Amino acid sequence: MWNIIKTITEERGQSTVVLTTHSMDEAEALCNKMGIMVKGEFKCFGTAHYIKDTYGTNYEIEFKVRTLSEEEIKPIEG
Repeated sequence: MWNIIKTITEERGQSTVVLTTHSMDEAEALCNKMGIMVKGEFKCFGTAHYIKDTYGTNYEIEFKVRTLSEEEIKPIEG
């Protein structure tokens, strides 16, 4: 689908493609302008840079999970 959208926008120049997504990464990769809607109403419209600067802060969390050994589990089960 990404290739189809890119082809339409690059080859036809004056075309508009409306894409709905929850992924900011996807929107940034495919769109030069984007809007954010809440309950069916546009809350903002502009470039990704404008929206991020005005409304957003990025947080990235990384979790590393390990399996507990039997000796570690026994005191927890108590």
